[in-house]
Amino acid sequence: MRFTVPQFIEHEAKIIGPLTFKQLIFVGVAGAAVFLLYFSLAKTNFPLFLLLGALIMLLGILLAFVRINGRTLPVILANLFRFLISPKKYIWHK
Repeated sequence: MRFTVPQFIEHEAKIIGPLTFKQLIFVGVAGAAVFLLYFSLAKTNFPLFLLLGALIMLLGILLAFVRINGRTLPVILANLFRFLISPKKYIWHK
């Protein structure tokens, strides 16, 4: 008896609407950071709050949704960090 093997099963389950769990965490953490920033900074310096809040939300959205060559931005940043801290001297041994 032959069975068909599923292919292209590299998708993540959607948790809330079109968001996966990782995307929900990135956007949620950025939203919570802006929420806390509002109560600590908005009453005294509202333009600074708007600037910092926009930057935090932009970072959260970029981490959640940007894909470059099929890889997510957190994977690319982790690979970059691993490359930067790894030794660069290669010694050939026969």
